[in-house]
This record gives sequence, structure tokens and C-alpha cells, in this order.
Amino acid sequence: MQDFDSQFPAPAVAVWADPSLVPEQSVLGALLSGGAEAFDLAAGLVSASSFAHPLHKSIWTAVEGLVLAGRDVDPVVVLQDLQGKVDDAYAAGLPSYLNNLTSSFASVRMVTHHARIVANLHRLRRVAEASAKVGELLKDKSLSAEEISGQAVTLFDAIADERMTSEAKSVGELAIPFLDELEDLADGKAVLGRETGITKLDYILAGGTYDGQLIVIAARPSVGKSSFAQQLALNQAERGYPSAFLGMEMNEKELMRRTVANLGRVPLRLLKTGKLSPDDYGRVPDAMERMRDLPLYFEFCPGVNLAEISAKIRKLVRKHKVKLVVIDYLQLMAATDERKDRRVQLEEITRNLKRLAGQLGITIALLSQLNREVEKRSNPKPQLSDLKECGAIEEDADIVLVLWDHKKGDIDESSIKGLGAIKGRDLGQSDMALNFDGKYQRWSESTESLTSNTNTATTAPRAHKRYPDDY
Repeated sequence: MQDFDSQFPAPAVAVWADPSLVPEQSVLGALLSGGAEAFDLAAGLVSASSFAHPLHKSIWTAVEGLVLAGRDVDPVVVLQDLQGKVDDAYAAGLPSYLNNLTSSFASVRMVTHHARIVANLHRLRRVAEASAKVGELLKDKSLSAEEISGQAVTLFDAIADERMTSEAKSVGELAIPFLDELEDLADGKAVLGRETGITKLDYILAGGTYDGQLIVIAARPSVGKSSFAQQLALNQAERGYPSAFLGMEMNEKELMRRTVANLGRVPLRLLKTGKLSPDDYGRVPDAMERMRDLPLYFEFCPGVNLAEISAKIRKLVRKHKVKLVVIDYLQLMAATDERKDRRVQLEEITRNLKRLAGQLGITIALLSQLNREVEKRSNPKPQLSDLKECGAIEEDADIVLVLWDHKKGDIDESSIKGLGAIKGRDLGQSDMALNFDGKYQRWSESTESLTSNTNTATTAPRAHKRYPDDY
């Protein structure tokens, strides 16, 4: 390779400024000799961005284009394709370099092994670059240790999320594992999903909640999305699935009051004032006893940003093995980068939370506000277009659940809420009625029909003041 200046151009991170280019050269040599066969073996492991040298990126891109166009690959064809596309510093020695690549590669059979080396070196460079960025963050005295560590986690998460692709399997190979799983489900040996504690909702969700899901629960203010989500977390914790509620409005004390009210059937407003009757006071210890070993975790985190919330969730999974995390709520989350447009900020939040759910094998229930348009329609059921501020919410969410008022009760009466699944795969019947006993913050399935009394929530006057904690 005497005709080619193989000096590696200095990258941003000095520690990886001069890596060995031999694995990259071996992979490209295999492509120039083996054509489509070698490309298919390597393409599942590396891409143009995996190569450190800019010329190598160009050669890979040229070969990729030829293979996808169904054309033959050899040094002459690749040289023609690269004319005018490479830096002048490399153009003169390019014919010799391509020929040397072809003659010096090991074998097409080794391309997979060498591609893995290239992929690993690429990830190591990204780790070094991320480390350098963290070093720059450390110089910014305006950032707290929590902010820096949160951003560091986000940087390294992106690297850890890179996966090597697997081989496609034939339906014949998949048939036996499929039948085994089906039999286990039929015999009750396998869990279909994590139950929500509301039978009809489990049916709607095709068995409950699953690993990797981002579920958005949306409603207008005062409808009850926070209370409903807390009920789901409590229900799953009671079934042995560790759950967490990260609140940006309600602190741990308020969440505890609601849990005691729910489990002990103690009026929430009396828990706030302390003016309990002897009967109510006697039920508090019963609720506390039920909570003793309950795997349910609360944290008050006002103004938290994406990096910080990601760090908190990882800690909960690592320390407590949580399977459901409720975030209350999206529009209260702060931006990691305040300079970005708010819509872009929210898109970044939803997409990273979806990725985080997949990485950690958990369900994330993200609460969200709806805009005012829903209040202008005669039908109170929200639509996807009612999601506030960000179209990415509906794109990134696996499931979108919406709540609305169907019938409002007085201060000591239950309300009927509508729940609809307006986005999701494998969903069952999409609408159901829920009974909300605001006095005790308890939610349960209702036999009420949502087809009747449709406009009650928007037209009926309120005879009395509503329960203040109905949200």
C-alpha cells in the first residue's frame, strides 16, 4: 500500500487517534473480492459510519450501492463509482489502494469476524467521544453533579443501545418454539402480561402490560389521570410486580395519603385534616399493614429533565427491579437543552423513554395533558389530535389511553369515567366505563354503558362543589 497515505486523520479524541486500520482493510478487501456474498455477511454488523477512515466510509458506500443495484463488484467498478467522490489527497493512489485491498484480504469466510472487530472499535471510539463530552460538561460550573451525571447516562445509553442484528429464521424454525409457548399459555405456565387489576382493561391491552411498552395516559385537567395511574401502580404492586410513581406535582406525603385512603377506605379529605372518626382511624393501621411489604415506590421530582428521569428509572430497576414506572406528567418535564424548541424537546423525551423501556424491559406509563379542543366537541371522548404540544407522543407510544368524564357524582358520590384505547396493536374492545370513588381514590370496572348520557359531563350543572382532589 505504498501509494496510499495511510496515516489516520486525527479524530476529536486523542486516545483513539491512531487505531489499526487492518480490520477495516480486511473487510473492504473481502467485499471487493466476494461482492454481494461478503457484503451480506458484513452488513448485519457494520455500516459506513462504523469505519474510522473517511476513504473506507466512501468505499463501503460505493460497494453498498452496487450490491443493492444488483451489479457486480470489483476494484475497477468501485473505482469508477468513486470518481469525484473522494478527497483529492486520496484520488491519485486510489487504484493501487483498491488492488492492494483485494490481494491482501484473508478470506470471505473471515469477513464476519473482522466486521465484529470493526464494529467494536467503532463503539470504543464512541465511548471515548462521549467521555470527552462529559469532560466538557465538567468544565461548565453552572451544571450540578446530578445534571452532569444524567447527561452522561444519556450519552452512554445511546452507545449501549446499538445492537448487532440477528439472522432471519424460517417459519419452520419458529414453529416449535411458538407451539411450546402456546401450550404454556394454555396450561397457565407462562404469563401473558402483567395484570392491571381491572379485568376489562387487561382484555383491551391483550393481557396486561408488557416489557418495552410506552403507554401514554392522557386527559384534560381534573379528570383523574394521576389517580388512575396510581391505582394501576398499586394494583400491579399488590400482584408482586414492583412499581414506581414519579410525581412532579404531588410529593411523597400526598401520594401516601392517597394510598392509605385507597387501601383503608379512609376519606382522603379527613386524612388531610386529621379529623378522623374512631372507625376511620381504626382502618388506618389496616392500610399500613397492607403497605408494609408492598413493592411500591414514590418519588417527588419537580422540574426533572430527561437525563435525570432516565437515571432515576435505571436506579429503580437496578435497586428494586421495578416493572412499571409512572411519570406524572410529560408537560412538566424540563428540557435537557433549553435552547431547543419545546416541541423538539418533547419529541426527544418521548423517543428516549420508549427506548429506555425497551432497554430495561419495563413498562413506562407517561401521563400527558390534552388540549382544549376536546372540550369544544359534543362527544367528550378525546382523539389522538387532542394530545397537547407534540405529535411525537402518538408516534412513539405503543398504546394511548384517554380518560374523560361520563357522569360526575357529588362530593361523596362515585363518578363514571370513560376510558378509551385510541392507539395500539392487538387491542381488544377499545372503550370501557370506570367507576371512580374520589372519596377513597379508588378505581374499578363499571357496568355503566358509555353509549347513554354521552353529554352529561359537558352539559349537566354541578349541584355541589366537586371533590378537590379529583384529578
